[in-house]
Amino acid sequence: MRAPEVAREALGRLLLCTLYSYGGILALAVLGIVGYNVWNYRKMKKQREAQCEFFAELYEADKSRDSVLSLQSLSYEQPVGRTVPIPSVSGGAGPGLCMSGRRRESGNTLASFSVVPDTLSSFTSAPPDTSGLPVINKAPTEVLTVFAFGTGDMSGELGLGPKRKEVKRAVVIPKLDGREKDSYRVVQVDCGGMHTIALTEDSKIVTWGGNDKGALGRDTNWDGGLRDMDAEKSGSDSDSDDEALNPVESTPTHIPETAFPKGTKFTYVAAGDSCSFAVTDTGLVYGWGTFLDSEAHETFLHYKDERIKVQHKPTLVPGLQNITKVVCGSNHALALDVKGNVWTWGVNEQNQVGRRTRARRNHDDNYYPNVLELSRHPIRLIASGPYHSFAVDKLDRVFAWGLNSYGQAGYAKDAGSDNAILPYPLQIRSLSKQGIVALDAGEQHSTAVTADGRFLVWGRIDGGHLGLKLTEEQLQDPKIARRDEHDRPRILLQPTAVPNIGEGAFVACSRGHTIFVNKEGKAYASGFNGQLQLGNGSDDDTEVAVEVKAKALKGVKLTWCGTGGQFSMVAGPYAEFEKVEEA
Repeated sequence: MRAPEVAREALGRLLLCTLYSYGGILALAVLGIVGYNVWNYRKMKKQREAQCEFFAELYEADKSRDSVLSLQSLSYEQPVGRTVPIPSVSGGAGPGLCMSGRRRESGNTLASFSVVPDTLSSFTSAPPDTSGLPVINKAPTEVLTVFAFGTGDMSGELGLGPKRKEVKRAVVIPKLDGREKDSYRVVQVDCGGMHTIALTEDSKIVTWGGNDKGALGRDTNWDGGLRDMDAEKSGSDSDSDDEALNPVESTPTHIPETAFPKGTKFTYVAAGDSCSFAVTDTGLVYGWGTFLDSEAHETFLHYKDERIKVQHKPTLVPGLQNITKVVCGSNHALALDVKGNVWTWGVNEQNQVGRRTRARRNHDDNYYPNVLELSRHPIRLIASGPYHSFAVDKLDRVFAWGLNSYGQAGYAKDAGSDNAILPYPLQIRSLSKQGIVALDAGEQHSTAVTADGRFLVWGRIDGGHLGLKLTEEQLQDPKIARRDEHDRPRILLQPTAVPNIGEGAFVACSRGHTIFVNKEGKAYASGFNGQLQLGNGSDDDTEVAVEVKAKALKGVKLTWCGTGGQFSMVAGPYAEFEKVEEA
């Protein structure tokens, strides 16, 4: 063989060996990735099967126990011959249900029922036996005194009773005053759009405000409401300002203990626009109310091909266990479990649930809790705005998804465009590694508190939501501020510290205003003030955050704040501070 041929053959063999070598490495890498995905899929499948078995056992009737399950769903669609899978749990006798509707005789067709309360019939079964579950959560122990300001003329959102509809400066909510013997001793509070939920030190769930969609989780029927309707029909010209609100809605009242299995202990509560949730010490979640989409379609839960529209009484949310915390947007919810997984469910029209939905079936699945694919590292913090959501992992990386029309999700690239939606969780580099310890968001802006005491804000500039006045230099910098087609600054792209309000401790956002609480225990407010929700004594909007001052707050070190649609609340540890009659 000639030398050139020998050289070519040797070179060819060398190339083949090289290709085989790298090809083998590549093949091993591919096999490793595929193997990991298969293993992870099987693991998740086993977990899901275990959960299904777990909750199936919870919902199975225990014939040896004598109690009543009261199905309070306003309406739902149910296949003929099947039982409703998720009844509300009631430890004692309660009202039954009257079913009316049309039923076709074909065995595979759907029967449509309208479910309304009725004392003539009831469904009998037993509550789930959760006695064997380990305790994984502890409730807060510090008793709070809660103050309210703003407007509560719709349903008594302020919690001040039937006659107090408007408050310009903060006043104590009498039923949540730690100094009064007959008041609730509250340890945690959360505000929804038109209602509020609170947890007491003896594990009662206290609610007040609007109950049109079952958000309060208790019966708020009132004879006076019927009298008011009769007066309206008769042409009464009485002054609406003098008309009393429903006292059962406007006065903080606890959900009866019989709504839950005996011995149930709660550790955390959360409220959305028309829904509420409560986490137990064993990591289960109870919920009630409903989620509403943009066409006002009601869905509380979609489970086993059945849809519960409105849940008026607390029921165990299936699929959730080992949960430590729940947060709500307007019409979606997030839950964090002990392993750092995030579960989401609810309306997903702006991808706030973080799932891609193309088919009707997938759309229905949004109303059942599922694990969200996020970081490989455990999540330590979750938060939500009305239509977008956040999660922070143990490496201090921040992820966001959902509506980003004003950059409220923190992603600058498409902020302000028509399709500004993050369809699935995306790491937000401008927020990552900032040491975020608290997050909250409004409809078009978001806020955070860092470990070093900064209040960070970003999103919509006009309207005063952010609580600061940007310098001309900042407004001219395209990396900081984005302008609209009329050259007006509209979006703050970069998280920016709010000056002159102290070191951050807590923050809360509504659609149009923000409340900041600093480490000194003082509250500051900014934004829209048409319903007195800033608590500054006037109804003027405020661009720069100003201190919330009131006689009732004298001597109080605030640690918490909350915001609703047209009201705000602040709270601080119970103390023997001076009591005043009026703000």
